Amino acid sequence: MTLSANDEALQRMYAVRPQWRAVRFAREAIDLPEFTLLHAGPPYANPCRPPAPVLSSAVLCCLYEGWASSEQEAERMIAAGRVKLVSAQSYGVVTPLAAVISSRTALVEVDDPTGTAWSLLGSGAGPQVRFGSRDTAILDRMKWRDTVLAPALGKAMSDRPVDLLSLARTGLDGGDDLHARTTAASAALHDVLAPRLSDASVDAMLRQTPLFFLTLWMAACRLMTCAAARNAHPASTLVVALAGNGVDVGIQLAGRASHWHTAPAAAPAGPAINPALDHPAAALTGDSGVIDIAGFGAQALVVAPEPAAAFAAWLPAGWQHEQAQLYAGSHPCFNELHCGLDAAQVALHGTAPLAAIAMIGADGRAGLLGRGLFAAPVSLFAAAVRSLET
Repeated sequence: MTLSANDEALQRMYAVRPQWRAVRFAREAIDLPEFTLLHAGPPYANPCRPPAPVLSSAVLCCLYEGWASSEQEAERMIAAGRVKLVSAQSYGVVTPLAAVISSRTALVEVDDPTGTAWSLLGSGAGPQVRFGSRDTAILDRMKWRDTVLAPALGKAMSDRPVDLLSLARTGLDGGDDLHARTTAASAALHDVLAPRLSDASVDAMLRQTPLFFLTLWMAACRLMTCAAARNAHPASTLVVALAGNGVDVGIQLAGRASHWHTAPAAAPAGPAINPALDHPAAALTGDSGVIDIAGFGAQALVVAPEPAAAFAAWLPAGWQHEQAQLYAGSHPCFNELHCGLDAAQVALHGTAPLAAIAMIGADGRAGLLGRGLFAAPVSLFAAAVRSLET
């Protein structure tokens, strides 16, 4: 691999200026067909048998879409392949945790002149499809998201896109890592949108949801990594995807961005919401590792004291230096951070890159367990680098 192969990809990443442009439903934004659900991470070896949290979210989406009239019927449709589970990233979408996306799902559309990326439209605090449970209150939340929130925000976006780099900058300055914590960025976003809103319930949700910015930033980071991969030199070892499907963890390299390299996934570990409950955490689930490979999340804990303190017991000694040497550059808009995870450096130093991805219950019932840190296996990156040499 020549140094210029990664440098060229980094320059394309730096040039991206992500704008939140619109809110669109999946059926129109990405032409998602009926009876298709998009999940996080690499494709399943057997999509008819997803892990419990993803199955729970898929069942709720089947009920929401009207494809099934009971949980049992939905489970049968998924097991028979009548409802297909497909990797969201194959459609240019990134989805958080165990959230699955159906044709009626509202998506945030983030773009710049280089391309477009989509992610799930957040629906506020409380039970959410991303947590992978069977809480039927989520169905009402999904209906409100798609019938009230989406039209209101779509109108607010009309001809007035929102610049996401400036909000991210505000977030970092306010103590966010932009993954485990997006409080300052979400507050700044509310300040931008509040004058454009007429629905009090939407305004209240934005004020009361400190992680609302998360899925917007996922789409923005996806846009950046896609730019890095576009026309990349075949030897480029920049990581452009890091995601889990609840079974496997997968990465993609810029030099061969259409190919997933996978390994069995472990569960994130971190501070529990209720330490008295002993719910096992699911194996890594979600596409939000795209934030960390871009240089934020666990890589931004150096400027985010609150999440850093929460994760202190799970951070390895010397993590600041060890993590920094795995990254290839420094984004001109965030020059206090390192940017662009380099699989070759992971293999060279033998250091597992960290990502700040929440813990959810492995049983598909417990839902959100707490914040989490995931250490991606070094062997996965080493194998991916070797594949570029053959």
